[in-house]
Amino acid sequence: MLLASSAPLAQEAARPSRPVPVLKKAPRPEGGLKDFGSPLVLKPLTVEGATANFSARVGWRKDTLFVGVEATDNQLLAGDLITLTLSFPDAGPTATGYTYRFAFDGQRTSAADSGTPRFAQGLVNASVHRRGDTLVVVAMVPVRALPRFPAVEPLVMDLCVTYEDQDQVGQKTVPVSNCTGGTTMVGEALRLPDDARKNLKLKPPASVTALEAAPTGWLGWGVMPYPDWAQGDAPLTPQSLRALVAPKAVDASNMGVNVPDTLSLPDGRPVVTVLTGKNPYAVEGQCDSDDELRMGLYVVSGKTAQQALEWPAATCALGRASSIELDEEGALTIGYSNGAIVNFVWSADHFDRTEIGKR
Repeated sequence: MLLASSAPLAQEAARPSRPVPVLKKAPRPEGGLKDFGSPLVLKPLTVEGATANFSARVGWRKDTLFVGVEATDNQLLAGDLITLTLSFPDAGPTATGYTYRFAFDGQRTSAADSGTPRFAQGLVNASVHRRGDTLVVVAMVPVRALPRFPAVEPLVMDLCVTYEDQDQVGQKTVPVSNCTGGTTMVGEALRLPDDARKNLKLKPPASVTALEAAPTGWLGWGVMPYPDWAQGDAPLTPQSLRALVAPKAVDASNMGVNVPDTLSLPDGRPVVTVLTGKNPYAVEGQCDSDDELRMGLYVVSGKTAQQALEWPAATCALGRASSIELDEEGALTIGYSNGAIVNFVWSADHFDRTEIGKR
């Protein structure tokens, strides 16, 4: 007979990481690496036939990541670029990294497919100096320009410095990097100090596993591919909440669904509806089963909002949401054009489903 082992299942070992040093003073941008009081040095992997090289130093101070790069090249051209790619592997499966690019004429716009938002690029400051065939960049990346990072777990980060070397105009660049594929560090990753997160003084619910800056506030992400929590830089209105959590939110009146702008909980707090997705009934008399509209219900308290429910607003199976009612006892009823009625009840901080029926 086989006996079940009482030993716990082996857990995947944590990835080794080096702490990013906390700097006693901010480096002078014009000082280059000589003014960088950090012992953390990054060097590129060996690339056969490469005619360029670099050395980089990394440090953290207050709310800013400092990265200094000194690249040497046999000839420095306009097509030669230094790129910094930052990512937090433990921020969840839908998290992506950000990429910032620099050349001898200053910061360049990140590629559209890099997923780096414009607002974040605008927050990054950099000092760029050309000294003969040497390019020196000191980049200052504030915490709001970091990509999505863990809300609780250690701030383990991949920081990839890549020098894209172009030996002749029009020629394909040869990347020289400290990372494989330009996205993953070889060996140890880096780890930002916990104070980088603590100093934000954000208080998301326990369901939030990752945090991400937005143009007008912060987003908290859980296991689902939509924000579970949000905090605005100013008190939230229905319009500002939608812009924060779903910039591509759609208008219910244009989608043929009866979804109210707001509802009200028994304690008076507003519940704001956020409608996203594609209308399956976009073509008159037809329904596309590959499309659906979803609605998120967010309970707003001042500057913060927490999602209380995420549910279909229009599908081929249910039809269109034709009525949504929230009574004074917290009972939520959603009726659909195909006859289905879905019932929920308010429970502490969210709506629990109770039953489905038909009239």
